[in-house]
Amino acid sequence: MLHFRQARHEDAGTINKVTHKAFKLYADELRPGSRVKALEETDATVCEDIKRYYVLVAEDDEHGIVGSIRVKKLSDTLAYVFRFGVNPSIRNAGVGSGLLQAAIDYCTEQGYTAITLHTNAKYYKLARYYYGKQFYVHSTSTEKGYIRALFVKELQAKPFDISPAYKE
Repeated sequence: MLHFRQARHEDAGTINKVTHKAFKLYADELRPGSRVKALEETDATVCEDIKRYYVLVAEDDEHGIVGSIRVKKLSDTLAYVFRFGVNPSIRNAGVGSGLLQAAIDYCTEQGYTAITLHTNAKYYKLARYYYGKQFYVHSTSTEKGYIRALFVKELQAKPFDISPAYKE
């Protein structure tokens, strides 16, 4: 049975392994030679993120941790989702949707007005996935060596400042 919980310090190694598997597929969708920071992370990096941010894991009874997502506070009204990944061996089983919904629920509970994230604008399946979750493209940039889209999901009908997300 699948359940979601906040990550613990001892989960860092497993989270890092799952993240590397998931982001290897992402890297394959980018232009050759593009740098994917998630693939350069160490267990210590994940430990630091567990201390600093809200990190959720998806765990099932048979496989243990099968996915994770991290949420960073950018301002009182804006959250940023990053390092969202699911073990490729169980893709399309609802794990990612459950994780993303758990992160959205957390952000709603915290009173954020909007959630942001970046992804490759040319990765059609991923862009379509976020559209299906009611995110929209706010803007794009090429500063990372590929067309990177800033997606936004508004949680409340209130104004918010998107500018902190540009730095992510």
